[in-house]
Amino acid sequence: MTKIFVNSVVVGLSEQDSLNIGYRVVEEIANCVEAAEIKWAVAGRNVKNLRETLDTVRDYSRKKRDITNIPIIVADVGNSSSIIEMCKRTKLLLNCVGPYNEFGGEEIVSACIECKTHCIDLSAEIRHLDTVQANYFKLAEERGVYIVQACGVGSLPEDYAIELFMQKFPGKLFYKVNKKVLAVSAFPMKEVRIRGLNSVEFYQEFSDGPQGITIGYGTFMSILNSLRDYFNYSKFENEVQEKVFNKKPMKTEFPLKFGWIPILYSWKEKALCVKNMGPDVRNIRRSQMFRANYTDSDSLIDVQGYLKLPSLTKTVYYSYVFLLSLFSVFLFGKSLLIKYAPTLTFGFFSKTGPTRQQLLEGSTKMTFYAEGWKNKSEESLNKHSTKPDSRLKLTITGPEPAYPFTAKCMVQAGLTLLKEQEKMPLKGGVLTPGVAFGKTTIQKRLEKSGLTFTLEDISCSV
Repeated sequence: MTKIFVNSVVVGLSEQDSLNIGYRVVEEIANCVEAAEIKWAVAGRNVKNLRETLDTVRDYSRKKRDITNIPIIVADVGNSSSIIEMCKRTKLLLNCVGPYNEFGGEEIVSACIECKTHCIDLSAEIRHLDTVQANYFKLAEERGVYIVQACGVGSLPEDYAIELFMQKFPGKLFYKVNKKVLAVSAFPMKEVRIRGLNSVEFYQEFSDGPQGITIGYGTFMSILNSLRDYFNYSKFENEVQEKVFNKKPMKTEFPLKFGWIPILYSWKEKALCVKNMGPDVRNIRRSQMFRANYTDSDSLIDVQGYLKLPSLTKTVYYSYVFLLSLFSVFLFGKSLLIKYAPTLTFGFFSKTGPTRQQLLEGSTKMTFYAEGWKNKSEESLNKHSTKPDSRLKLTITGPEPAYPFTAKCMVQAGLTLLKEQEKMPLKGGVLTPGVAFGKTTIQKRLEKSGLTFTLEDISCSV
């Protein structure tokens, strides 16, 4: 068999929910003008599913491109040699195989590093995120390989938004001598950039249409894994800090105030909200740890995320689903939920996943509120006497979050990595999306794909 070498491979189109997100990624590539310039392939263990995916995408493609001749690579996470062979044939792997804890996520990362193949994934599972970063960061950096995690709706837009705000609140370059910050150089001294950004609150709003929304099993299992990991957060945190991030950023003197109650009313959004318990805030904090250890940024930006609840009825329903999901902490509870999820959640989670119409009707809106300083003086830095005096609001909108929005993020992240590596930090490593793409043109790419970014100065409302 003749081997065809390509720029990018989409892997993970043989399982039902992987087929959902993998299908959307393939469709996004097929409809992307810039992607037409690169050679790409699809990979998985079931050739029949791969072929059907390409046929279906061709029928629905807005560009009416013939993609039936796209190369198909047989690869199975249960067969390590097939994964190695796949990685040898491409520069970049878009890994849609989830849940990553259960379907060879770490093995694929290891194979990518061995073959010097870059990798982008969609993982929202804290254990997978931290294990890969702790065990492979240094090796990936040495091999010149970028492993960019969580490049879907969680957490690319959230993490990138922080980087965007940091550019709008750039702060100043100072010199640090014996814990005191000076505006002029002294000896011995350390150069450090004190950011003008103090804090960010963000609100996620996921809306569905008349037909509602259904979540596939792969996404459901990832949510269960993430919730289970949430209660062992410190264990994974400590391992990453020991191996990768030894230095912590300086804490802000004006932190956000959080209550202990998970559900609250937001006066900013005028809606009931529940605290974000997913990996988004974790990934943002990882980005800050990276900057403190590998760049000149020494400041901690306080961040908290919330999920807006659209109505009282859905608040009750989502609360029920959340409480039900907490049983995943126990092994028997997880098995029970996986077996009877469609019944217990009244169809919210399903083996078949959402219909095409449900995805077309869904939408995503994320609203970010940032506070910081227009200018920082040497005196204010040492006395911490001046409260933030400036506020910005960023609104990001797009299609249904779990599938089309996520596919757009993953494809544009892949294209950015292929075309703008010189703008990415270090020469490799296991990175968060904000760190990886903060200096690139990924925002323009996302806007061309259909997402919107609206930035407003709301300082007068303080």
